[in-house]
Amino acid sequence: MIKGSPLAVVVASVLMYGCASQPKLAAPLTMPSVPLAEDSFVEAELKVFDDSQLADNVVQLSSHAVSANSSVVINVPASLFEDQSDSQTNNQDFKTKDFFNEAEQQIEKELMRNGFRMLSRSKFEAKLRELRDESRCDLSNYDCLRSSVSPDVKPVLEELKAKFDRGDLSATRYAEQVRDIRSQMQMSSAGRSRNGDEKELTDISEVIRAAQDGEIRSDYILQINIFDTEKQKKLMLDLRHDDQIRAFVRNNPGIADEFTGSPSKHQISCAVIEASLNAKLVHVKTGEIAWIGEHSLNEFSSGVQSVSVELGQRHYVSNAAEVENFVRSQNRYSAREARYGRSVEVPEFTYADKLLGPDVSGGSCNQSWSTSNEVKLELARKVARELISTIAIGE
Repeated sequence: MIKGSPLAVVVASVLMYGCASQPKLAAPLTMPSVPLAEDSFVEAELKVFDDSQLADNVVQLSSHAVSANSSVVINVPASLFEDQSDSQTNNQDFKTKDFFNEAEQQIEKELMRNGFRMLSRSKFEAKLRELRDESRCDLSNYDCLRSSVSPDVKPVLEELKAKFDRGDLSATRYAEQVRDIRSQMQMSSAGRSRNGDEKELTDISEVIRAAQDGEIRSDYILQINIFDTEKQKKLMLDLRHDDQIRAFVRNNPGIADEFTGSPSKHQISCAVIEASLNAKLVHVKTGEIAWIGEHSLNEFSSGVQSVSVELGQRHYVSNAAEVENFVRSQNRYSAREARYGRSVEVPEFTYADKLLGPDVSGGSCNQSWSTSNEVKLELARKVARELISTIAIGE
């Protein structure tokens, strides 16, 4: 009988021992694919309304009936022009008087639509100059008259006075020629702006006097007290007041707490320009204030500008990192050995919602005050049209 060699026995023993001691390992876990985030959005154009209602800022005297076809002249204090002009000295493109003249035309148009007869203010300016000149100088006061004429006219006036003193001119003829010179003075001053307290149509009492005197009379004076198109305002727009946005948040309750919890998530701030007009209608004959009103509009409430916002929701896997860490840890050698023969499930994904925005998606929402003259002019027109249209005219 042939016996196996000792070496073969040793090798066989080692192989048998190795097979008996080899650890058993569970199969590696596979990391599941992470679902992509899903975004949904809503876009809404915000509606902006004025803090105060126009009807609350207008009063008309019930005992005073404004008749149709009544004449009216507009009194615009020169300070409204010049104060604006001073503040715009570095802006050569801004024609202050032209700008307000265009805005004033809107007032005139609305007065005419309401049934008023518009009278030219230049007629009353000329009359007011005449009344001021008459109060300042008497024809018989040569020294006062001489101090009022321009240097090129003084020699003519002095020659007339010398002829009168020598007896070469009769008193009647002298008075006629002086009157002619004085008339020419008034004509040459037409259209010129005066200085200091000599500005035309600034004092309502003088305007009434001019409207009562002369061939052209006015039934009413529309006194413009404030016409400001440069008011700067910081407007806070609350998205919770918009129906579309509220519906979106209601249909996505996962973002509701984030949306309502922080003002930065449901409010946006815009720097806007506001126009304000304050005026009153004065009955010349009685001095009664028949109507008084004020009105303000900003870029958004007037419809001159608009602003749209976009709000969104992101539906995403919130535990992707935890699932990945679990799979990685379960695929270690020791973990695979420990879970051999046992069933281990990869955790399911959990989901969360995140608020996106709000972001300005359209229109204008500046953080600093910068508006074109075209926008300011359109704003002035609208505030004038809306306010003046509230003057009720009878039959």
